[in-house]
Amino acid sequence: MTELSPYLSAVAMRDLVETGAISSRELVEGALTRIEEVDWATGAVIALRAEAAIDEAKASDDVSPEQRGPLHGLPVLVKDLTETTDLPTTYGSRALKDSYASEEALVVTRLRDAGAIIIGKTNTPETGLRPTTENLLFGATRNPWNLEHSPGGSSGGAAVALALGMVPLAQATDAAGSGRIPASCCGVVGFKPTRGLIPLAPASYELMAGMGTISPMARSAEDAALLLGVMSGPALGDPYPAAGWDVSPSPAGVGQAPTRARIGICMTPGHGSLSDEVRSVVTDATQAFADLDHVLVDADIRFSGLFDPVLTICAAQAAAIVDAAVPDDRLGLLEDSTIALARRGWAKTAAEYVAAVTTMRAESARLLDAMDGYDYIVTPTLTRPPPRADEFPSAGDLDTRWQEYLDWMAFVYPVNCTGQPAISIPAGRTAAGLPVGLQIIGRPGNDYGVLALAAAVAQVRPWSDQHPPVPTAASAPVV
Repeated sequence: MTELSPYLSAVAMRDLVETGAISSRELVEGALTRIEEVDWATGAVIALRAEAAIDEAKASDDVSPEQRGPLHGLPVLVKDLTETTDLPTTYGSRALKDSYASEEALVVTRLRDAGAIIIGKTNTPETGLRPTTENLLFGATRNPWNLEHSPGGSSGGAAVALALGMVPLAQATDAAGSGRIPASCCGVVGFKPTRGLIPLAPASYELMAGMGTISPMARSAEDAALLLGVMSGPALGDPYPAAGWDVSPSPAGVGQAPTRARIGICMTPGHGSLSDEVRSVVTDATQAFADLDHVLVDADIRFSGLFDPVLTICAAQAAAIVDAAVPDDRLGLLEDSTIALARRGWAKTAAEYVAAVTTMRAESARLLDAMDGYDYIVTPTLTRPPPRADEFPSAGDLDTRWQEYLDWMAFVYPVNCTGQPAISIPAGRTAAGLPVGLQIIGRPGNDYGVLALAAAVAQVRPWSDQHPPVPTAASAPVV
């Protein structure tokens, strides 16, 4: 087998496959070996289809060049909230252990059609409705930079797999920051596209009143753009078609630096407080935009007014998932936090849910208007560094738990409400060596502009050579 760095980019891997310098089989076998070597300590991958993936990779090596797709031969991981028929879809729940979807998600079909080899699935909290990644079915996923800390969530398994070089690309989701949160915690790239750009069909056409979307995750903006280009595009039944937005049809321009832009810098969360250390790391990182000759302006953006409606929508979503997916005789297998949130949802009336959605829309319009004077808004991704896994949240009652969650997520979940594209990129690390993310928010439809700006930042402040240590027995936490 050809020796390759596990951190080689997806674009570079694709080019090597195209020239015949390496085979798809070698890439897939390399990914499976890497998972075996490092994931014993982090618990990112919860299911594998190793033999089938190797067989697919062998077959892909015989495909003629003119029939190869943009992800030909590349190993990819899919989140355990996304429907697959050849791997279990458990939502991280004991109540759905060994469950298989009746049909696969459209994005999974698009990945396969583009030539990707899906090798397995990544961990998520039960039902995906927590910003940390642990469940009673598969256990906790741990942050590779410090195994005693959380990798964030709900796409924590995907972020850890990328951070440790298990795969070059991972499919995730982002309904209230679920892709950007773990990207920030693990030092990788998480992108939330414009609402409606990537469909959730066919199992769902609506997720959390339009807050939810698929999230491409990678180690670079260029790789995220490659994945976005494959997964995006309309589907019949889309409730939020992105056709009205001026979205670039190709990721090819991401490598070209964007024209001079007016960038608003906002360090004030809508609620909660920003830690001094995160403020310092992100402030230092914003110098990259000045180095790129952009105009930086302090932006007084009020990311507030969304806490209550979002909590109502999350609770209603939990109730709907439990009602639709969990048989009555398995309700007792659900985790306490899931049941508590679902009960809050069941207690809400239809009128209260409609009022919450209406308030969210009105506050989103206000927020979009406030950001209209800027080409991009830059914020910290999270208000504090990755927390210790055993200390967050600090209490079990629903209201305290969600106050702490949403205070931590105060910069990310409002963008799910507005439907704008946003990306979390590595900004630096704390004194303790934990990653801190920087968020770039763009105008609706300017997805590739956001990606291009992120790629340009990486040119002046490179992060691609910064990786967590390979886990060892000495670094593993005592449990």
